[in-house]
Amino acid sequence: MILSWADHAWNDYLYWQKTDKKILKRINLLIENIKRHPFEGSGNP
Repeated sequence: MILSWADHAWNDYLYWQKTDKKILKRINLLIENIKRHPFEGSGNP
C-alpha cells in the first residue's frame, strides 16, 4: 500500500512528531491498522 499525504495532513503529522509523542503513536497505530485491514476499522470513528 502506498501512503499519500495532502500537504496540510503532512504538516499536521510533522507537528505531532515535534509536540506530542503519545498522539503520534496513536496516529501511527491507526495507519498500521489501516494498512493491515483496509476494509475493517478500529470501531472508533
